[in-house]
Amino acid sequence: VMRDRCSTLMKTAIQFILILILSSCASKKSIEKKNISEYKLENITEKFDAKKLSYIGLKKYCVGGVRIEMPKEKDCKNCYSENDIYIFWTNENKSYVQKFDNCSEFNIVEIFDFKPTDFLKTNTTELQTESVKRYQVDKETYTSVSHSCFRNYILNDGKIKYEKKFDIFDLTGENENLNFKTNNSLQLIKLNNKLNDIISELEKKNRFERNKKTCYNNV
Repeated sequence: VMRDRCSTLMKTAIQFILILILSSCASKKSIEKKNISEYKLENITEKFDAKKLSYIGLKKYCVGGVRIEMPKEKDCKNCYSENDIYIFWTNENKSYVQKFDNCSEFNIVEIFDFKPTDFLKTNTTELQTESVKRYQVDKETYTSVSHSCFRNYILNDGKIKYEKKFDIFDLTGENENLNFKTNNSLQLIKLNNKLNDIISELEKKNRFERNKKTCYNNV
């Protein structure tokens, strides 16, 4: 009888331990899933595709350095902002920009001095075919740096969706870079400069307000 009781208790204990292990694994997977942000340029632009809107998507990020920012009350908890994403679009003859980062989305801001749809239509051929060339010192020598900032663009003119990327370093070196003049005359770079001006002005005026309800790690 004692053996039977011990055997039964042992089985119950083993079952209990197995349940605890499985629960722990499930909980861990759930937490991991919450920690994977959906705020990526590719995911965001797909939502605009679904709405059948023409747009310009821009992602700004740097590598090889440390982005140091003091946490603010308006920031998402337990989330470190690693990049900035901006979507520019026109709808019903009004133009807008919305900021995102890997933590959340921000409010939508109407803009008045730039129409993304018009720019895309006017410059679609150049934007699709032109590319930023690497920083070139002579006929066979190219150079790069370990820490630099990059721009990723996803553009959709209503007919074609395409992507463009470049390293900011390739736009520098006026007296040394053989591709300096060519690179800085591209329509993509003219677009980049225009968007930088708009973003800087809006940032100065604190027009981008984080929507804390959309923080991806909210519980």
